[in-house]
Amino acid sequence: MADFLLYGIDEQGEAVFSEVLHGCDRAALRAKASERLQDWPAVEVWEGPMCIVRLKRAAAPPASAVD
Repeated sequence: MADFLLYGIDEQGEAVFSEVLHGCDRAALRAKASERLQDWPAVEVWEGPMCIVRLKRAAAPPASAVD
């Protein structure tokens, strides 16, 4: 088990949140990142200088015009 750094990424692609995942199992990282997609448009998980998970929410469909 290792420590990882999770970043919440805003709509402009800037890291605006960070959280240390202490003693996390690599197999659980994708699930943890998926949970954080409820809070942020994109999420990255880093181990030292290497990004090992990068998830982004699906683009919202364009708003249709209302007559």
